[in-house]
Amino acid sequence: MADNQGVEIEIEKVEGLAAIVAAGVMSTPGVLIDGKVVPAGGLPSKYKIQSWLL
Repeated sequence: MADNQGVEIEIEKVEGLAAIVAAGVMSTPGVLIDGKVVPAGGLPSKYKIQSWLL
């Protein structure tokens, strides 16, 4: 999906509770983009993810 938008991304799966809380994620799954938490607590739709990449 990012390739279609011409956006380079790095994905990292974080499982340690301390690291998750330190990142500001209060419910999982959570997504951070440029260090900011985007809505967490559920799986976002394809269209929601695309909006984050623009």
